[in-house]
Amino acid sequence: MPFPIVISFYTKDTFYQLEVQNLIASCEKFGIGSQIEPIGSFGSWEVNCAYKPFFIHRKLQELKQPILWVDADGVFKRQPEDLSLFASHDFAVRINTDVPIEHPSRVVSSTIYANYTPGADALLRQWANRCRSEINRTGRQEEFWDQMALRDALYSEDNPAVFTSL
Repeated sequence: MPFPIVISFYTKDTFYQLEVQNLIASCEKFGIGSQIEPIGSFGSWEVNCAYKPFFIHRKLQELKQPILWVDADGVFKRQPEDLSLFASHDFAVRINTDVPIEHPSRVVSSTIYANYTPGADALLRQWANRCRSEINRTGRQEEFWDQMALRDALYSEDNPAVFTSL
């Protein structure tokens, strides 16, 4: 199984526009295919981050093959390991089992493997809907992280995806 295409986006006219150059260079250094796109700001860091599941879903539908999301400030320090062991899963993400399920950092969404499967499709839709609902929730005071919505989607009873820790 070939290594998945790395996808990411960065917000134009922000420091991420410079930061993403390190990710691009590391993909080139290790011969990793990538599709990294600029986006305009949606008005805040929170809303820009909440766009992540929408972007991942769109790219998965366009590419029709497994993908690996890496945040724009991520970088490959060495040749990545074979991810073929994830081929039997719909989704993989870093899960911190040392913290309770309700902890904001239980799931870390900086690197995500999504397989081109109905389970991954459904999970990405659920994650996107949860992000949209939380960002638009009237009276919201606390900072919102997209990974909290992903955590809730992963651990929901109606999650159809087979997932594992990355």
